[in-house]
Amino acid sequence: MKKLFGFIALALAVFGLSACNVSTENIIVLTSSGYEPYEMIDEQGNLIGFDIDLMEAIAAELGWTLEWRDVDFDGILASLQTGQADLAIAGISPTEARALTVDFSNVYYSSIDGLQNFLVTNNPAINGLEDLAGKVIGTQLGTIQQEMMEALAAEYGFTVVTRTQNAQIIEEIRNGLVDALVVESLVADSILAANTGFIK
Repeated sequence: MKKLFGFIALALAVFGLSACNVSTENIIVLTSSGYEPYEMIDEQGNLIGFDIDLMEAIAAELGWTLEWRDVDFDGILASLQTGQADLAIAGISPTEARALTVDFSNVYYSSIDGLQNFLVTNNPAINGLEDLAGKVIGTQLGTIQQEMMEALAAEYGFTVVTRTQNAQIIEEIRNGLVDALVVESLVADSILAANTGFIK
């Protein structure tokens, strides 16, 4: 097992939205698909996943009509700040830095035991941080995994590369351009289920 560290807490990110003064007209909601099991696209091109279902349930309770926008993860917070959307739900972990620019709901999903960060790789010789010297580690752009790995890169002697989608990194691992991807446990499980030859 290539468990690294930390736990993940997920929350809605909001900018200037209050349930007290929102009409039932379209509420623009941002998400970023490709982050199973939270946000995915089904065979018919529809958004599905835990976060999608949760947001739809909240909207039904509040009488909101949602307008979904599927965007790159690293642009979500900036889009909220500039008023291009009302809220976002996309596997977003609240951090002190992020909270300086947007408001977060109460955490709706958190587990110290179940949501650890893992290395996903096709190299059985990689078993943890101590095996990463000289390696290239991929993370999704704008994520807390990017922040964590960049903070550890000099100490452990690896290079961090970022991509907008985890699927891009998986292909680069398969082609020998990247050595491992860092994601949280549930996402790692989804990647392993869809890709043979990978381990966590």
